[in-house]
This record gives sequence, C-alpha cells and structure tokens, in this order.
Amino acid sequence: MFSRYLSRLRAIQARQTYLLPGLLLLAVLLLLYLSGSWETNRQRTLAQLEALATVAQSNTRLLQQQLTSQLVSLQQNLPAQSLQDWSLWVRQQHKPRPLYSHIALYSADGQLLASSFDSTDIQQSPPDIGAEDLNLLQQQQNPRFISTMLINKGRYLPYCLPVSQKVARVICLLTSTSNNNLQWPASGSLEHSAQRLLSPDGILLLASPLPVSRQQIIGTRISDRQQKNLNIPAPGTSGFTYFSNKTEFDGSKRLGVVSFDPQSQLLQIISLPMASLLTLWLEDIAWPLLFFGILLAAAWRSYRHTLKNTQQNERRYSQEARALSEKGKIIDMLMSNIPGSIYQISLPEHLLDFISNGDLQIFSDTANEHAGRHSLLALIHPDDQEKYLQEIDSHCSSGKPYKIIYRIQTRQHELKWIMDRGQVVFSKQNPCQLEGLLIDITDHTLSQQHVEYLATRDPLTELFNRYYFNDELMNSIEELTPGSGKIALLFIDLDRFKTVNDSLGHQVGDRLLKLVADRLRHLVGPKHMVARLGGDEFIVMMNEPESSLEIEHLAERIISAVSQTYQLDHYKLSTSCSVGISVCPDDSNESYILLRNADTAMYQAKSRGGNCYQFYTEEMNQKVNSRLTLENELRRAVKNQEFELYYQPQVSTFDNRLLGAEALIRWIHPSAGIVSPADFIPIAEETGLIREIGDWALLEACKQFREWNNTFALDMTISVNVSVRQLDDAFVLRTQEILNISRLEAKYLELEITESLLLDNVQENLRILDNINKLGVRFAMDDFGTGYSSLSYLKQFPISKLKIDRAFINEINNDPEDEAIVRAIIALAKTLRLELVAEGVENHQQLALLQALACDSYQGYYFSKPIPADVFRQRYLEQKPPLQKSLQQQ
Repeated sequence: MFSRYLSRLRAIQARQTYLLPGLLLLAVLLLLYLSGSWETNRQRTLAQLEALATVAQSNTRLLQQQLTSQLVSLQQNLPAQSLQDWSLWVRQQHKPRPLYSHIALYSADGQLLASSFDSTDIQQSPPDIGAEDLNLLQQQQNPRFISTMLINKGRYLPYCLPVSQKVARVICLLTSTSNNNLQWPASGSLEHSAQRLLSPDGILLLASPLPVSRQQIIGTRISDRQQKNLNIPAPGTSGFTYFSNKTEFDGSKRLGVVSFDPQSQLLQIISLPMASLLTLWLEDIAWPLLFFGILLAAAWRSYRHTLKNTQQNERRYSQEARALSEKGKIIDMLMSNIPGSIYQISLPEHLLDFISNGDLQIFSDTANEHAGRHSLLALIHPDDQEKYLQEIDSHCSSGKPYKIIYRIQTRQHELKWIMDRGQVVFSKQNPCQLEGLLIDITDHTLSQQHVEYLATRDPLTELFNRYYFNDELMNSIEELTPGSGKIALLFIDLDRFKTVNDSLGHQVGDRLLKLVADRLRHLVGPKHMVARLGGDEFIVMMNEPESSLEIEHLAERIISAVSQTYQLDHYKLSTSCSVGISVCPDDSNESYILLRNADTAMYQAKSRGGNCYQFYTEEMNQKVNSRLTLENELRRAVKNQEFELYYQPQVSTFDNRLLGAEALIRWIHPSAGIVSPADFIPIAEETGLIREIGDWALLEACKQFREWNNTFALDMTISVNVSVRQLDDAFVLRTQEILNISRLEAKYLELEITESLLLDNVQENLRILDNINKLGVRFAMDDFGTGYSSLSYLKQFPISKLKIDRAFINEINNDPEDEAIVRAIIALAKTLRLELVAEGVENHQQLALLQALACDSYQGYYFSKPIPADVFRQRYLEQKPPLQKSLQQQ
C-alpha cells in the first residue's frame, strides 16, 4: 500500500515537475493577453471618443449657425437711438426658443443693460462680461462664444455679437448648458466621459461635468503646462491629438482626444477617466479569470481525492500533507471571495455536477445541496427557460463564451436576477459541459428598472409623463393603418384649479391632482394611454376609435368622473374639467400639431364655461390666428400710445352735482377706428401688457384731474379700473410714483376692483390693497352683486364705495327682484357706512326710484355717455353753472 502511495506521490511529483513550467507559460500567456487586451481597449476607447468629439463639433457648429442667425435678426431689430427702457425692448424680442434660454444686452464696458431674466434672479450678482472676453469681442467684431455664466444656480453659455449702437454694444444669447444642442450622446461605456470647450487662445468656455470646487476656472486661460499635458494642437491644425495625463480640471488622470474646429474656431476636448477605462478592461478579461478559477476548482477536487487515498501514510509524509493542506486553504479562500458561485453542468440533462458556496445569497441555502441532484433549468423562472435554452443551444455549436440574464426561484420563494457567464466545454468523459459563474444582480436590476420607471413617469401622479407620451404618440402615428386607423387625443384641463391652490394650498392641490389621476387611470383602463402633461393638464390617447360617438362617450365619462365630489380630510371639494379633442389623421398627421389642436379645442371648451368637451375645427385655428394678429397690433399700440381716455361723469342723485368721473380707456386703431376694451383688455391681461396700459391710464387720469381741480377749484374724484394682473408689490410703488409725478392728492384717486378679484389669492391681495390704502388712495368695488358677495370681504378689505351693477339697474322699475336686490345693497352700504354709485342709469324713472331709495350718486347715459377729455371740459367744467343745465339738456 505504501509503495502504491509512494508511486502515486511520485506521480504527483512528476506532474508537479511539468506543472510549474506550464503554470509559468500560462502566466506569461495571461500577461500577454492582459497587455494586448488593455491596448485594444485603449484604442477602441480613443476611437469612440473621436466619434463623440465629431458629434459634439457638429452640434456646436449647428448651434453656432442658428444662434448667429438669431443674433443678426436681433441686430436688425435693434433701435437706432438709445432707449430709456432696454428691458422693454428685450422682453419684446424674447420668445421661447429651443436654441437658447435668454437674451442679454451689454454696454461697452461689459455691464448688463437688460436681460430676459427675472430681476430677482440677477439682483445679487448681475451676469456681466469679463474683461478678457470683452476684449476679444471688441477685437474680432464677430459673433463668438464666451465664458459660461452662473445665474440663479443655472449655468449658461453666452454667444455674443458686438454691435454699433451708442449704448448697447453687445447682444448675447444665453444657452443653458443642459440644452440638448450642447449635449453629446454619451452612453454605455462612455457615460462617464467629460466635455471641455476652449477658445483658440486657451480660455475655458464650458466644462461638463466639473467639481463645484473648480467652477472658478471657467472663463480663465488654462496654463501652458496644462495645454502641454492636454497636447493642444496649434490653431488651424486638423485631425485629433491625444493625451493620457492628469488634468487640472478635476485632478484626475484621463484619456482623451483634442480637436480644433476651424469653422467654429473652438477646441473640443472629450475625455474619459482612466478608472473607467480600467473598468472596461476588467469586464473584458473576466472570462480568462473565470476560467482560471474553474481550473483551481478542478485542482481542489483532485487534491481532496488524493488526500483521502494517502491518509494511512500521513505520519510519514506529514510535512507534505501539511503543505498540501495549506495550499487547500488558499484555494478555499479564493473560492470564497469570488463574487458569485462557480458551477459545472452536464448536458443535455442540465444537472449540476458542481457548484461552489461562493455566494450563498443566490440560493439562500447551501449551494452544494443542488449538486448532482438538481437541474439548474428547474430553478430558472418558467418565463425565462425558453430564452436560456436557446442561448445554450446556439453556443454549443459555436463554443463561444455566453452571458445570459435570467431569474431564479429560491427555496424561500424569493425571485432573484442572475447573470450567468460561462462557456461550453468538451471532454472525452462528457461530450458537452457548461462551466461558468453565477452572479446575483438583483439589486442592480431593480435599481435600473426603478430608474427607467422614473424616466417615463410623472413623480406626483405616477401617470406617464409628457416626454414618454410624445414618443408613444409619434410611434402610434407611424404604425397607424393608412385609410382606416385613427387616433383621438383628449386634452383635459381642470376648471378653476388655481382657486384650490390659492385658497387651500399646494399640498391640497397636489392631493386633488392625484385623485383625479386615479379616476382617469381606472376610467381609461389599459386599452388607452393617459398621461399628465404638467400642472392641472392631462391627456388621453384613444387608439382606434370606431366612431366619433365613441370619442364623445369617453369624453362625457371623463367629465362625469372628474366632476364627482372629492373628500380630502375635512375638505369636500368639487371641480370640473374642459376637454379638447383632435383626431388623427382628420386634423393632422403630425404629433405636435395634434397636441396644439387639442389644446386649442380645450380652450374653446373652457371659453364656453368649462365642464364640457369640444372637437377641434379649422375655424378655431382661424380664431387663434386672428387673436394673434390682434395681440401683435396691441403691442404696436402700446409702443405707439394709440390709446385715449374717455370720462363718464359721476353725479349726485339729488342735485346733479358733479362728484367726479370714471376713466374708461379706448384704443384708437389706425384703420379699424375705436376698439372696445372688451376686445383687447383680456388679451392685455393674458400677455402682461395690462401693466403698461394700466400704468399709462392711471398716470393720464391723475394728471388730467389734477389740472381740472386746480383750474376750476373743484374737488372731483377720478375712478380708474385695476386688473388683477396689476396687483403686486411693484404696483404699490408705481401708484406712489404716479401720484408724485401728477401731483394729484391721493384722496382724489379711487381705484375700482371687481368682486371676482377677491376670490383669487385673498390674503396677498388684501396685503397689497392695504399698502395702497395707506397712501390715501380709496377703493370702490365694481359690479357689486354679480359675483361671490361676501360680507367678511367687505369688512376685511379697505372698500369705501360700492358700485351697483347695471344688470340690476336695467329692469329696476319692472322687475321686483332687481328692485329688492338694489334695496338690499343700499341698506347694506348704509349700515357699513359705504358710499354708493349706481351704474347704467338710462332714464328718469330709474333715477327717481334711486332717489327714493336714497342712493348717493349715479352714472349712465341718462346724464352722459363716456366722452373725450376736451368734450368733458367744455360741457361740464367751462359752462357756468355747469351742471344744473346739463341734465335738462340730455
């Protein structure tokens, strides 16, 4: 037995004699392979970086061309003379563009004159042009990129053009560095790549990404040493240069390419951290390392078998046995530290011949319990088994390494994601075997699925978001069957949602949006797609509707479902919605046009009072175009001051004594004549022009009445209407400024507000009105009785006068209900010690009844229609006595 053991030991020693050179040869081959693999990865990465730099150059050229066109257009629109208010000119020129975010105007010394930013965004640190950038602009006199600017936590890349205007010397278009036109399609292995954009003289214009601690280097010239490390080519040199050095941008060692673009005159630098290159290399050499581990496993089994047969000779050869034991411990440690489980499978039964305990988390029990008794195929999820078998069959013929991702079901009924990397091995004992490594990637897979979910979902409602919906809409249009298939878009907007937000807060508003989303989700079901576009806007894509009746039925069901009462804690809320409908291909085959048409139809439904649906028609588009024309003409009217104030007298009900007048604005159109305020005031409110129009009207009225009161020794009050869009802290300052300019005493100014104004943002409006009232200005509530009349608001707000709406005065002599309402309003005013004005008095019978009811004053056609200032002066101020005759002359 000893001789047999000795012979075996000698055989082992003989094998060891040949094993050492073999291992050394294997080690040399492995080193050669690793070296070649590293160089291959390096060259492949450089090629990818070159392609990425080419795409970035193309994007930059296209962006530069388009921005140059925009700058030339702005230069042509630049006024020849200096303007007092450059901000107004910038706002007029600025329109939302995908190419750039904002417009900025600079003086000759680089100071900001005006921009399209909100004043609060740039108040602390105005985005001025640095001296070095300004010097280059003045030398070259051509449009060029300058250093990025940090504005209100956002970073922008300015593209500037020097101009010859006396004050405004530089126009800049500011493009957000997150703009798609500045991004490069880095993904996969290059997802950690970085972009640096430099001017020909080495000024760093853009760096993405860049650590916060290094943000100050943007806009500065990089050092000569850094230029040498980056292997920066000489200006005008074509092609690519390469570097593999530590950079000053983030302090890390990087592999990168550098190219000079003669068209844009910019240097593009695209680089990748050496750590990322190392990661890619390690992924490529995973199989050789895996195969080496399998060899170790086989050696370990052979060692255990030999050790068992030589136990009786252990005493004589204890030293050799201990040495083998130590080697076994090393192998065991290596096996335990491998991130996964090594396996060996026999085909075609797929029985587990061997599996290591490297990662017990995969099976949640002892891995070797499966060896020899279980099939790996039985552990794989049924839905993944067919894919697994197809992959194995395809690789059995080719013999190439495989990588398969599938799910397994553990004994504890846990579902785990597994990455199986292995290779088909052929031997005499078994014609076909699989050897490989199982790695648990459950956490990584679930994280990736969660990221994909977040990218396509609205975070508040968990409906699909706008971007995913647009992609699906375009795909559905492309797949549409020509001549028969249809798609209907139902654009949904909640009615009066702003009131809920302003009165109950955004938290309640968000909860209401989630409940609405749940109702839409359950109503529409999986057949159709529902998404949230933003705010209180939702949209449904109805696939293959059989008829317009089916579309109408779905719209009615949506309106009915949304209109049901919502219970939020102790709030019981009700809302409604307006639905606009467009149909493909009837209305258009373009996704953006379909969305625009559905939006137009929704606003048409909202104009009808809401809580209804409306199909898109071509007439709506014509109406929108007409409105756009009117808006453009209104902007011109503001610029050319095509407005005039008419005044309607307010007189005492009992003796016709002139108390004051209401100022009413008229638009004197050059070709259409007088345009009614009802036609242009709503547009002015939507576009924000109401602020300029309202300021002009207030100033003109105050100047006019200050002149008349001084000239004719009168105490007349002028009433001016105020829009809800005007009410802000700036309006308080403008009112004070207008009173100072006109020198009208504040007690003679009365601002008229409507009841509906009180429902919107009550506390904020109350604060603003109180601040204006402290100046001495009084307030009158216009159209009282037609809106949401609340006695608490009359008590809270600084109201000194009520204006009875003409709707109650028209039939006051014929309708007992109108008379009762007027009596109640007068009684309420007397009780609260408020003044009264009756609007729309058109005959003596109405006036007589108002006299009997003790109404203080009135205005209307019975005394005078609204008239121009010169007619008002001649008729009511210059005549002596002016008013006693006037009523008799009507």
